[in-house]
Amino acid sequence: MKVGIILEIGIGVMELNLAEMLLYADINHIKKIADHYQCQCDRHSKQDMIQSLIYKILQRQTMINTIKQVDHTEQTFILLLYLDQRNQFMIEDLLAKGKKAIQLHQSSQKPRDLILLSLKKGWIFQGVGKKNTLVYLIPEDLKSQILELIRDQFLLKMHTLKELPFYRDEKKMIAADCQTFLKFVANEEVVLTGDGNIYRRQQQLLFNQFLVPEEPIKKIGWRFGYGRRYRDYPDRFSLIYDYAYYKKFIEEDEKGFLYLTDLGRNRLDNGNLDHITMDIYKFWIRLYKSPIPDLPFIVRLIDLLTVDDWLLLEDLQSTILFWLKDRYYETREVIFNERIIKMLHHLGIIQIGQDQGKKYIRLTKDGHRFVHGFEMFQAKEIKMK
Repeated sequence: MKVGIILEIGIGVMELNLAEMLLYADINHIKKIADHYQCQCDRHSKQDMIQSLIYKILQRQTMINTIKQVDHTEQTFILLLYLDQRNQFMIEDLLAKGKKAIQLHQSSQKPRDLILLSLKKGWIFQGVGKKNTLVYLIPEDLKSQILELIRDQFLLKMHTLKELPFYRDEKKMIAADCQTFLKFVANEEVVLTGDGNIYRRQQQLLFNQFLVPEEPIKKIGWRFGYGRRYRDYPDRFSLIYDYAYYKKFIEEDEKGFLYLTDLGRNRLDNGNLDHITMDIYKFWIRLYKSPIPDLPFIVRLIDLLTVDDWLLLEDLQSTILFWLKDRYYETREVIFNERIIKMLHHLGIIQIGQDQGKKYIRLTKDGHRFVHGFEMFQAKEIKMK
């Protein structure tokens, strides 16, 4: 089909809208879409069908009616597909997303049925990629409008506010404190315990210099699963430490000292706070993706629901818990509040405010840029030892 020609000449990753998808689509596929929407048009004229479909599908009322008729399983499948930043997929990707949606809702549907239904609606299109492989493409304008309508459905059942007078925002603070940590290691003699930890006294000296101070952890309860030094340091600093260690900015030597490497000195001298924040955010996604497999989807869903208004945190929690499971010593609620919301706040992705004693959250402009600037679904997990 003609879409294959476009992909073969090397612009398969470009974003295409519905009109362009229809223009290059196979006529038999177009006929099936026209039949689904009961278009009154000449089935022998591709141009007539395309014009009719563009008007019909993109008409807001048609979209609203279509979304209202979507069941929970199909909606979940579409969210899994449309919140993934990629604009082309292999059949295995679609089958996996369909299977996940079906399992979540314990549905009797089949993954291929969900794919065929989306093809009939013009929500995905077939194309030919490199080496004549079959790929599935997403119309960008249609995706944006469908996500907006699904978001509106969610928000109808939630409490939102346009403005809050007071809120907490940690914009770029984690990057600044990461630089403070590197400077501390450069200027101080940091001695490590037999277990390789910074002594509590030096931890406290360091934390007192942070924009967002923490307390050394007390050896109470279980702590594992969220990084190499998660069991030894408080949540925020363990992320900073593991990030610096992973990037080889710091090194623990055999004599029991922590020192700054040449890479670390270069970062300290030339670090840009915006770049560092984005880099730590990417690291966090990849590090926490192992214990929280659906983290990329959850972050994208939070982005979708909180991009414009303040959203009541307990309403968001009710929605997100569907995507979480209890993990060892932690409940879904703890994972949501401590591992996701708290860390998104530390990363400057969201702001947290209060109204009448209840917490609300809102996405920051930087947060929206970071979330959309990183293809999380395909990002490789980081497992540190």
